[in-house]
Amino acid sequence: MNFLRKSTNGFSICNILLDFSGGIANYGQMVLQSIDQDSWVNFYGNIGKVLLSLVSVFFDIIFIIQHYVLYRGKKSSKLEITTEQEDQIREHLVKPSDQSPPENV
Repeated sequence: MNFLRKSTNGFSICNILLDFSGGIANYGQMVLQSIDQDSWVNFYGNIGKVLLSLVSVFFDIIFIIQHYVLYRGKKSSKLEITTEQEDQIREHLVKPSDQSPPENV
């Protein structure tokens, strides 16, 4: 959606930043444990944890680049809807309550 709209208007970056910091903290924890244990088994011993964190951080970086670099300050273009078009849209969305439902429901 961000790419199609060429905007991150309405997109909350806070959760992405929290997820990114969690992924970085995860790698930091594994590095500190590996230094403390004098073994790098934390990285190749739990490959699922490493790959999950790597994928998460990768996508977080993509969203951060979109929000702060590519589409910074761009607002999405909203379509102007006339009152006639709004009434037509509302007519299709809201059914009157005085109509009885079909018998075979």
